[in-house]
Amino acid sequence: MGPLSYFLKVNVVFAILFLAYLLVMRKETWFNGRRAWLLASSALALALPVLLNSLGTEVSFSYTLPVIGIEDKAGGTEHPIDILGIVTAIHLTVSFLLITKLLFLSARTYRNMSEPNSEASSFFSRVQLPRHVEDADRKAMWHHEQVHVAHGHSFDVMLFEFLSALFWSNPLWRVALKELRLVHEHSADAVAGRHHTAYDSLLVAQAFGVPVRSLANRFRSSNLKTRLQMMNNPRSPRRARPRLLLALPAILLAATLTSWQAVPFTGPAVNKTTVGGEVEKKPMFPGGMDALVQYLGTNVKYPKAAAKAGVEGVCHVAFLVQADGQLKDVAVIKSVRDDIDAEALRVVKGMPAWEPATKDGKVVAAKMTLPIAFKLASE
Repeated sequence: MGPLSYFLKVNVVFAILFLAYLLVMRKETWFNGRRAWLLASSALALALPVLLNSLGTEVSFSYTLPVIGIEDKAGGTEHPIDILGIVTAIHLTVSFLLITKLLFLSARTYRNMSEPNSEASSFFSRVQLPRHVEDADRKAMWHHEQVHVAHGHSFDVMLFEFLSALFWSNPLWRVALKELRLVHEHSADAVAGRHHTAYDSLLVAQAFGVPVRSLANRFRSSNLKTRLQMMNNPRSPRRARPRLLLALPAILLAATLTSWQAVPFTGPAVNKTTVGGEVEKKPMFPGGMDALVQYLGTNVKYPKAAAKAGVEGVCHVAFLVQADGQLKDVAVIKSVRDDIDAEALRVVKGMPAWEPATKDGKVVAAKMTLPIAFKLASE
């Protein structure tokens, strides 16, 4: 499974689980269950594609293809533009900048928590309380912030901030972060409301001048209406517990949708087993050897510097054709020269999915070696 496939599958899994949460859990007063669903959704999104991919087949066959010659007819040429590589680089660069910004904001927020502030807030183990408030209000605010500290809500926020930065092109991560923070406030309100006779009025009084983005958990918030409605929601948390079982169909749906393959199978997939002997059908490039020769002839570009230096040779590239036809572990096992090796790797990694090998009517993985001969045009 390549990085792009993993990226897509992570976001598909998370989207399904988060949408299921919105349908069955969002209006419930079981705040710990809602928080657990959101956190588990992020963990499953990261882990499920890897677990499904591990159900492939171990390597038990190895074959070497005939040497395919690539002749330089234009005195060498530069590499074509790799659009996918450029897009990937841009995405990773933006993610790096967002994560760097997150680390900077974290350090600044933690440092600022030791300074006087006009509102109640908390970040990890640090708590701030406003000075000029009545004792009863101050006590309720203290209990509110202690819930954030005791339950480790700042760790939740940092996790989702990191994932939102890593997968910034999917806005659902940011929406889920906003929902998670609202659940945090509901949990804290449920405790603090028991320590103040007019907690609703206190929330209203403190509901102005809230920053749009902040890492700290703040007593004031812009979702005041939702918090007040949830505090007066007559639903019992116990009613929501059976709803966790509805996560199972969502997980199964996510697993089904992320087990897609790039090409149709020639047979059913197999579980992880080691098999020996010979296969009934070896892995094959789509269209056969003629199509493979045509693909290499069209896509391989003789490195300009190598052509100018008169360098020729046969570069051997090994790769694993997995049970789904995707190529894995592409590597040069017999080198010619760095730029020639790099060109051979680029072209092989860019190949479409192969038709996988079959044995006993089941698709299996097989290791292939492809020799690519780089030859200069004869005078």
